[in-house]
Amino acid sequence: MDKEVEMVLGSNVSLLPSASASSRHDRKRFDAKRRIDEAITPELVIALCGPLGTPLHQVSATLKELLEKSYDYKVVDEIRLSHFIKERSQRGAASSIQNLIDAGNDLRLKYGNSVLAQLAIRKIAMVRKRQEEAPDHSQMTLSGVEPAPAAVVPTPVVRHCHIIDSIKNTDELELLRSVYGRLLHVISVHAPLASRVQHLQKKLGDMGEVFKLIDRDSGEEFANGQSVRDVFPQADFFLRISDGTDDQIRGSLSRYLDLLLGVKIITPSANERAMYEAHSAARNSACLSRQVGAAITAADGTVLAVGWNDVPRAFGGLYEAHGRPDESHYVDHRCWNKDGGKCWNDEEKTEIAERLAQALEGIVEAGKIEEVVTRLRRSSEVRGLIEFSRAVHAEMHALLNAGHSSGGRVRGGKLFVTTYPCHSCARHIIAAGIREVRFIEPYRKSLATRLHADAITEIESDEAKVRIVPFDGVAPVRFLELFSEGGLGRKDARTGRMRVFPIGVPVTSVTLEAVTTLEGLALRELESSGFLAGP
Repeated sequence: MDKEVEMVLGSNVSLLPSASASSRHDRKRFDAKRRIDEAITPELVIALCGPLGTPLHQVSATLKELLEKSYDYKVVDEIRLSHFIKERSQRGAASSIQNLIDAGNDLRLKYGNSVLAQLAIRKIAMVRKRQEEAPDHSQMTLSGVEPAPAAVVPTPVVRHCHIIDSIKNTDELELLRSVYGRLLHVISVHAPLASRVQHLQKKLGDMGEVFKLIDRDSGEEFANGQSVRDVFPQADFFLRISDGTDDQIRGSLSRYLDLLLGVKIITPSANERAMYEAHSAARNSACLSRQVGAAITAADGTVLAVGWNDVPRAFGGLYEAHGRPDESHYVDHRCWNKDGGKCWNDEEKTEIAERLAQALEGIVEAGKIEEVVTRLRRSSEVRGLIEFSRAVHAEMHALLNAGHSSGGRVRGGKLFVTTYPCHSCARHIIAAGIREVRFIEPYRKSLATRLHADAITEIESDEAKVRIVPFDGVAPVRFLELFSEGGLGRKDARTGRMRVFPIGVPVTSVTLEAVTTLEGLALRELESSGFLAGP
């Protein structure tokens, strides 16, 4: 046997068939591809994320009911991360939301920011182990063929789904993605602020406390804190609850599960197509700060133009990887390729801080000028300045492109953008006649609603203003995966009729062996942190 193979397999070498197993039947039986196919699992891990006051428990319960009744999932367990906090808390976490947040932050600080995700992984592994040991599951294989010899036992196939309610920290999300990969599906749930406030007011009574908690839940300025606004945009599916009815939640979740399990032919909505166009356009950007893409649609949903953020060039357009066909000596003058690569906006903000500090000479002690510069540079007012960037913003670029070709169809249309519009773009959006903006990622520096409260609103029911609302639907990162026809095609090649789509494995399925190895690594880290040893 090859020494490298032997080294990788270690003690499992004895499980391999001997060279004497040379018959055609035995070669087929021990075919590597067949073994991998048998290890493919229908298991799902669904993680929920949503701002405080969002009905995540209702979404979790609806998912469980749908998976069990409509999609033949035998084991659906709901894992509430808040229960782990309450079990371990020394703060009396069950007594208030404030204490629960504090207790969660304490756990992350002491045992690592991903400790709650590690506990969820531990719970998932335990549930799976119990099911695998059940006698009625011991001989099941996904391929439907007879069980393999005892020497190479395939992974038992149990239709598990684990619903994690809910993740609040980016390190939690990153660990879950590292372990479960395509197996993990993150659903971000958004409810209007008014309904969230009303829900929390019934529970807390104090309106001042409600808004304080909502702000804190959205994003705390330290690594071990909650930061829903950073986790939320990284979802695979966005569920916007506008009226809060069970039918609306059920309908949206059913569509996503139908896509995920490949049981129906479903095509993208106009909004999903437009946001995918915006997401794709963003990949053209070489901006050092962030890649942003935008797409403008007419009132009927037709995409009119796309744009992205980058440096404008003389006589129209933006710099790109290559020049026009008639330009033999094209030079790319974008920020990454100019003066060694730097952000002009950041450089200008530093100079502003230095000039402000110099103006304070004589008032501030001479030895503290550098400290003043640092504090000014970090202050939200200076840090939030965006006026000195060389780049045209994605929304402006899309509007310019639409102006060349749309024939006035922009007015009354929609703008889809990967990041919430800044206040500079907001005025152009208003002036162009856009009636609605859909976004994925929030943008803390934007003053759009503050500066243009007369013309822009985040209240969905206010049709007298330009509405800026969160995107809902399949996230662009899952667009190609979920809307592709699949390996078997859509029709029976013999009859030409549409195939019957049985409930099978998710289109994002993976082999479970790799997953269990990664789970083991995460759990060893949990053990080494000292968490399992007790408080």
